[in-house]
Amino acid sequence: MTARPCPEAPRHSGRLLVRLAPGDVALFRFLLEAYENLAFFTTLERRTALLKVMYSPQQECAVRAALAEINESVPLVMEDWPFIRPNA
Repeated sequence: MTARPCPEAPRHSGRLLVRLAPGDVALFRFLLEAYENLAFFTTLERRTALLKVMYSPQQECAVRAALAEINESVPLVMEDWPFIRPNA
């Protein structure tokens, strides 16, 4: 069996904005953790539940699919990260 080479490590994390009801943040955390470290998030604005979801860019399709599944239990809105890195 031939070993596959590992892909090169990304220089930057992928990022999405997620908006949901403030009361749903704990359930969102629980559901996201069920995807075994596919992504993690930080809260940008606590009162409006604006979250920054970070993930490996190689996993973007899987992250978007996971968030779509979570959306069936917790209504949320995904938005592309609005800030562009210089020289990215």
